[in-house]
Amino acid sequence: MDAFIVAFRNLCNEIMPILGAVCLVCVIVLLIKLIKVLGSVDITLLRTHTTIDLVDQSIEKVQGPLDTVAKISNTVDKAHDATVSAVKEAKEFVVKNAGEIKDRVVSLVSEDKEADELKEPSPEDIIGG
Repeated sequence: MDAFIVAFRNLCNEIMPILGAVCLVCVIVLLIKLIKVLGSVDITLLRTHTTIDLVDQSIEKVQGPLDTVAKISNTVDKAHDATVSAVKEAKEFVVKNAGEIKDRVVSLVSEDKEADELKEPSPEDIIGG
C-alpha cells in the first residue's frame, strides 16, 4: 500500500504542472472571450441608446396628434352626453304630456280634413268632366 501511495505521489508531481498549464490556458481563453463579450455589450448599449433617442423623438412628434385625438374624444363624449340628456328630457316631456300631444295631433288632422272638404271646386267639377 505504501508503494501505491508513493507511486501516486510521483505521478501527481509530474501531472500537476501540466494540469496547471492547461487550467491557465483555459482561464486565458475564458478571459479573452469575456473581453470580447464586454466589447459587444458596449456596442449594443450604444446602439440601444441611439434607438431610444429615435423613439423619444418619434413620441414627441406623435404627442400633438394624440392630444388632438384626446380633445376630440372628450368633445364627442360631451356631445353624446348632451344627446342622451336631450332624448331623456324629450321622452319625459312626451310621457308627461301624452294627452295634450294626442289632442293636438287629432285637432291638426281634423283641421286638414276640414280644409280638404272646403277646397275650391276644380275646373273639371265646374265643366262637368
